[in-house]
Amino acid sequence: MAELESTTDAQGAVPDLELVALKSNEQLAEAAGLLHEVWGARSEAARGEVMSTSLLRALSHSGNYVVGAYRGGKLLGCTVGMFGSLTDGRPDQLHSYMAGVLPALSSRGIGYAMKRHQLRWALTRDIETITWTFDPLVSRNAYFNLCKLGVSVDAYEPDFYGRIDDGANTGQETDRLLVTWDLRNEWVTQAMAGELGEMRRHASVLPEAELIVVPKDIGTARAAIQAERVAVRERFQSLIADGYRVAGMSKAWEYVLLPEAVRPVYEP
Repeated sequence: MAELESTTDAQGAVPDLELVALKSNEQLAEAAGLLHEVWGARSEAARGEVMSTSLLRALSHSGNYVVGAYRGGKLLGCTVGMFGSLTDGRPDQLHSYMAGVLPALSSRGIGYAMKRHQLRWALTRDIETITWTFDPLVSRNAYFNLCKLGVSVDAYEPDFYGRIDDGANTGQETDRLLVTWDLRNEWVTQAMAGELGEMRRHASVLPEAELIVVPKDIGTARAAIQAERVAVRERFQSLIADGYRVAGMSKAWEYVLLPEAVRPVYEP
């Protein structure tokens, strides 16, 4: 089953994007290869850490979310998710495990189109929550998740996956923010119904706010900034221990944290 999206992101556009559930071994091998390229996995061991065709086959065959984004028959991106449980073991969420877009086509609306497709896919299966993780030092991902998708942050987890020799994460600890996307949230519903990437949800910097500043974009040089990672980790953990929560990101791409008793305010 395929779905067409016409992406109209302000930074560029990729029209007539086709979202396709990946089933065949050929499709899945191509998707694995794309993820290897995105993660910079050059060795066989690193490629195995990122994703294997056999695992994609198992996930796809068992009814999970394995979808590719095509234009003119060329694979431009893919997303992988699996059903999970937040409560009693029965599937009540989709965990979006991995997503990637060809580096040359980043900031073209493809990632946003894939998330909207994933949202619709989940809702048709009576799943109203999607969760995932992201590296807090990758500010472009943080902005995308918090300001364009409207996720909420549940926790800061140091070294969540342990050490991974996959290219992008080689030689560093895998600190992650755990987030939840409430698919029935009013803002999310409005954002997903409009033009792709048109709406923004910036957290206002209230007087009670504490800010955490991260590098604008660390790109693939994550292993070179371990001191920065430790400083950001300590700041998050200290504020969370003091009763703060992550409200979102400001227009200046700073994390905005507020005391639990203070209601966040958002602006376009």
